[in-house]
Amino acid sequence: MSFVSVLGRENFLCVMSDGKLLGENNEILQEDYQKFINIGNSAFIAFAGSQGACEELSVQMLPYFDEKTDFSAINNALIDFFNAEDPNQRDVKVMIAFGGINLEGHIEFYTIDSRTNKSEKYFPEGEDIKFCFLRSGDFLNDLNVKGKMIELLRTTGVNTPTECISAQKLLNDYVADLDASVNKKTSRMVIKK
Repeated sequence: MSFVSVLGRENFLCVMSDGKLLGENNEILQEDYQKFINIGNSAFIAFAGSQGACEELSVQMLPYFDEKTDFSAINNALIDFFNAEDPNQRDVKVMIAFGGINLEGHIEFYTIDSRTNKSEKYFPEGEDIKFCFLRSGDFLNDLNVKGKMIELLRTTGVNTPTECISAQKLLNDYVADLDASVNKKTSRMVIKK
């Protein structure tokens, strides 16, 4: 399993992933595998699911990111891509989060899941805190990671990237303690407006 968390405020966005990469037979291939791409400190692509498919799609997405990226257009293209996908490929799971600073200079990010073709948009404004998780297993649904994140943010604070990254690290460690396919070695990035 993979675990990636993305947290956005009006002026910054934080991305964190665990580092465990498992093979087809659940053998550990790598302990420090970064599950996101930092694009010029103004955008990101994060992924969870089938490693090869996630990496391939992320690399194919890269040319569409520049200093003036229309994230909603990328989201619509991904929805069309997953709708047109060969139904025989549905056993390949790809979850993607992407976003950063949008055309108007605001923080914006999206998630999309290839199996459900469900897409969500996150646009933090004012005092809003928006967050999402990518996970390649159903186990996390039972953990109430959303409730745990809220609890941790109350403890660490939410006003700075450092406080939010601290909450994300504590959440990752919490998940890793309960799921052996997630480890405590993390990678992180911050985008600031």
